[in-house]
Amino acid sequence: MKKAIISILSTLTLSVSGCNYLDINPEMGLDEDQVFTVWDNFKSYYYNIYTTPTGIHCAYPLYLDMNARRYTWYQFTDLSDAGRLLRCQQIKSGTMGENAAEFTTSTAGRAISYSMFRIIRVCNKCIENIGRVQNVKQENKDDLLGQAYFVRAYAHFTLCRIFGGMPYLDKALDENDEWDMARLTAWETYSRCAEDFDRAYECFVSAGKVRRDAAPGTEGHLTSSDMAYPNGVAAKAMKARALLYAASKLNNLHGQSDWEDAAEACGEAIRIAEEYGYDLVPGSEWSSNFWGAAYTNEHIWAWNYGSGSYYQTDVWSAVFAYPQANFSKSSGECPTQNCVDLFETVWGDPLETEAERQEAIAQGHYDEQDPYSNRDPRLDLTVVHDGSVVSMCPTGINIHYDPSTGTYPMTVINSQSRQFGIAWGSMDSKSTGYSNTGYYINKWWNGGYGSGTASRTEHTDPLIRMAELYLNYAEAVNEVSGPQGTAGGLSLTALEAVNKVRNRIGMPDVLDKFTGSAPLLRERIRNERCVELAFEGHHYYHDIRRWKIAPQTMSQTLTGMYIEKVPVSDEYPCGRRYVRQPIPNNRQSNWKNAMYYLPFPAAEANKMKNFVNNELW
Repeated sequence: MKKAIISILSTLTLSVSGCNYLDINPEMGLDEDQVFTVWDNFKSYYYNIYTTPTGIHCAYPLYLDMNARRYTWYQFTDLSDAGRLLRCQQIKSGTMGENAAEFTTSTAGRAISYSMFRIIRVCNKCIENIGRVQNVKQENKDDLLGQAYFVRAYAHFTLCRIFGGMPYLDKALDENDEWDMARLTAWETYSRCAEDFDRAYECFVSAGKVRRDAAPGTEGHLTSSDMAYPNGVAAKAMKARALLYAASKLNNLHGQSDWEDAAEACGEAIRIAEEYGYDLVPGSEWSSNFWGAAYTNEHIWAWNYGSGSYYQTDVWSAVFAYPQANFSKSSGECPTQNCVDLFETVWGDPLETEAERQEAIAQGHYDEQDPYSNRDPRLDLTVVHDGSVVSMCPTGINIHYDPSTGTYPMTVINSQSRQFGIAWGSMDSKSTGYSNTGYYINKWWNGGYGSGTASRTEHTDPLIRMAELYLNYAEAVNEVSGPQGTAGGLSLTALEAVNKVRNRIGMPDVLDKFTGSAPLLRERIRNERCVELAFEGHHYYHDIRRWKIAPQTMSQTLTGMYIEKVPVSDEYPCGRRYVRQPIPNNRQSNWKNAMYYLPFPAAEANKMKNFVNNELW
């Protein structure tokens, strides 16, 4: 029977293009008694959501971005440009059309809506039937029940931050049931998610799964095969994230009290996480949160993808724009100069505006013709720029133009010669992945290249990690009681929380001039989120919307860096001339307020009674 269940469920999953996710009955043709009374069958039914092509990983940020569609959520923002002109770029410019389907319903792309509703149904069936299962220990039942509550909430959370408030499905609907539940506000949806995360936590406590691996310094630390599944600390951390979203300007319904709830939840999550041994990894190991290790002690909940190659793969073409051997699979993520400017000097000087850059120059902390020196260490760890040194290219990557040859010099990486040129819009009709900004992504790259072992490494999606938890706490507490405020029974202040994240990478405390009020610190907290969580998929696109600053950030001119080889001189100490310049007009953004939430697919919205869809672009 176990094999039959797996087989039938797989068939249903793989054939979704011929069915509608709102109409599918996943148990069709199965005897429910055999499914829900036999533990092995019950587990097979539930754990299918982690393994099928349309499983819960469809909601994981890196999985969404590592897709053959070759563009990411970041490319909807001011901080990134696509390696070529693709549908994401068209959406960014204010043209919806059919392009959004590849981010919402396309089973060939990102089948978010289908996947999440299917998963919610499976979770509800398990919650409703957990009492029927026989001959199994109570802690095993509690663990599965905790996961079901957690994943149900996570799926609703995913739908909400893409589409806005949704009906909260807390019962399994059959194919003939009417969808007559009211559409909730985003605040109400996030609040319901928080309640489910609390339920999950209580179940995990009963199951002894507050942490799934052993504590630091003990046998089994970071090695448990269970670590791919959510745990009790993750439940509290996700509750805190959900309430942070509920309190944010886009969704807030109750003013200051919403922020108070978020702050208390963040404090509680940190207290429990620290109690169970989670902590920030040392600065020297920062990149291990993303590649080179399956898991770190900073990962509260993470999804390990195993050891993969960057070479000739659809998977990585969405993230890496550097020219791969298979050019047809190159496009990728290209940070803008707007993004690079968010990384402070090593003295803590902001560089986002011209006035800030001039002030840093006056202090002797910044040189426009040596722009990558004396910067936040995370700049080099996150962004590939001209001269970047990576493991297989100790001489530095060339992204500059050489007027003496009329070419962009080749870069040799692991004995492979590739040209990291700047397209400036000239490659829009081609498949090559040259940058239109002068930058490429480094955060997920081990510095190797080619088809051999040099380009293979572990990759992990840090679904929620301690750094984010401290920054969530800093944001919420600062909104409640300012830089010196605390919450959740912690002595940690909002300012200390953000400094904790900065100090671990070698950055100084936030400058005193930004610590005197909540509005001043708010801007530095937001900036810290940008540089610490950059290109992790779950952050900036959603943050600028929940903060309601997208109209401002997306209306500014998007720029890149043109770099030309020149003789070394006092004026040009690097032998380069650096010139900021706008990227082409067809790659600029055109913000519309309807962009706050994507419209839910009309064919599916129409199945729900009184469902008022989001504004069409």
